[in-house]
Amino acid sequence: MSESDVDQFIKFFARHFVAICLVFRLKDDVGADRFFAASGAFIKIGEIYGILTAGHVINYLKEAVSDERLIKADCYLADTFGPVKLSDIGVPYSLKDAPYLDFDLKGLDFGVLFLNDNQVRLIEKHAIVPITYDASVNEPSDLDRFWIMGLPAELTSKRVSDIGHGTVGLGIVALKKLQEDERFEGNFPRFKGEIIGDLGVESIEGMSGGPIFGICSDRPEKYWIVAIQSSWLQSQRIVYGCPIPVIVDILQGLHDDSIAELEAKGFSRESGATREME
Repeated sequence: MSESDVDQFIKFFARHFVAICLVFRLKDDVGADRFFAASGAFIKIGEIYGILTAGHVINYLKEAVSDERLIKADCYLADTFGPVKLSDIGVPYSLKDAPYLDFDLKGLDFGVLFLNDNQVRLIEKHAIVPITYDASVNEPSDLDRFWIMGLPAELTSKRVSDIGHGTVGLGIVALKKLQEDERFEGNFPRFKGEIIGDLGVESIEGMSGGPIFGICSDRPEKYWIVAIQSSWLQSQRIVYGCPIPVIVDILQGLHDDSIAELEAKGFSRESGATREME
C-alpha cells in the first residue's frame, strides 16, 4: 500500500479508537508539564458507554493522580484519529471522580473508564463507533489476518509543547495468530500472536489497551475487533490480548445483574441503569 493508502486504512479503523491523555505536574518539576497517553477503544454495553483499555493502564492512571507529589492533573480523551475531525479539543475526563472497572486475574487484564452522556455525545460527533455485545458474539472462527492499533511510547512525547500540547503517533502492527498457551484450570483464554514484518518502531510499549483487529482474507470487507492488547514478550515478538467476547460477556453479565437489582428496588430500566454507572 502507498503511504496515502496506509493513512486512509488507519483512519478507517481508528473510528473505534480513543486515547486517554494525562497532562500532569509533580512538585519541584522543572520545565514543561509531563504528558502520558494510553490506547483505548469506545465500547457500549446495554445503554452504558465507556473506554475499554488494559487493566494495568487504568491502575497506572489511578496511581498517577493519587501521587502525593502531584500538583496538577488534567485528563482528556482524544477522539480525533478517525476520518471525521471537527475539533482538536479533547473530551474532559475526571480520573478522580469518574467510575471505572479493572480486572487483573486469571489471565484477564482489561478495564473500563465509564462515560457520562455529555462525554458520549462529544465522542460521537467525531463518528467514533463503539464495540458492542452483538458484534462481538458473532466473531467467526476463520479469521486469518490480524493487527494491533495503538500509541507506541517512543512516538509519544514525555512533555507538552510550549502551547501545552502532547504529541502521539498512532500506528498499526501486523500479527500472525498463534495457538494459545495451555491454561491452568479456571483461567480465561488469551489471544496470542506473533509480530510479523517490520515493526517500524523499537518497541510496542505504550500500545497496551489498543484494539486487535481481525479479518478473513476471503471476506476482506468485514472485520472484527477480537481482543485488547495487554502484554508482550519483546525477545520473542509475542503479543497477548484479552479476547473481546470474554470481556463483553463479563461486562454484559455485570450490566444485566445491575439492571435486575435496580428493577427489584423499583428503578426503571431507562432511568436507573445509566445513573448507577455514571
